[in-house]
Amino acid sequence: MFKLIVFTPEGNHPHEVTILHALVRAYNITIHVRKPDFTKDAYRSYLAGYASILSHMVLHEHHGLAKEFAVKGIHLKERDRNTVKEIDPDVKVISTSLHNIADAANLSIPFEYIFFSPLFKSISKENYGTNNTSATLSQAASDLKSKTSIPIIGLGGINEENIALVKSSEFDGAALLGAVWEQSDPIAAFDKIIAQIQ
Repeated sequence: MFKLIVFTPEGNHPHEVTILHALVRAYNITIHVRKPDFTKDAYRSYLAGYASILSHMVLHEHHGLAKEFAVKGIHLKERDRNTVKEIDPDVKVISTSLHNIADAANLSIPFEYIFFSPLFKSISKENYGTNNTSATLSQAASDLKSKTSIPIIGLGGINEENIALVKSSEFDGAALLGAVWEQSDPIAAFDKIIAQIQ
């Protein structure tokens, strides 16, 4: 089954709480909480507003809060994966990021899935990524799967127009950021995206 994941915006969206609760209710999605500029206290306050959907949330920063809140688990960034000394056995490690296909062969932690990016020109980051073709995406997915059995989630510039291409290229899922949060109606935008892969 093709998995859809939503990343939170880096800052605060004025309707973020309502939108995330609605998406979880409607689609049972996983949410990756990425707030790189939040202090630990700000992160703690943020999570406190999501008591009923914490089990859908994966933390990108302040991993120690996974012991304090009943979240789904944590995400190890590329640099975290290479420097982490010990992971608390009570904290579930969910995912990591790859930007180089060769690195897929060197993963020692049993991640639930891996993000591979960028697939397309980023919606939320200026001058980041380029638009891949069906052939290059299919080749990337094939090369990744020859190196690991962990599901691969595409990330970067995925939207309503190209998500079907990500699915047909044999990626196991897609992560969304700008295609949701930079729209006037994020929930309607998500509805349109999911309609393309059903």
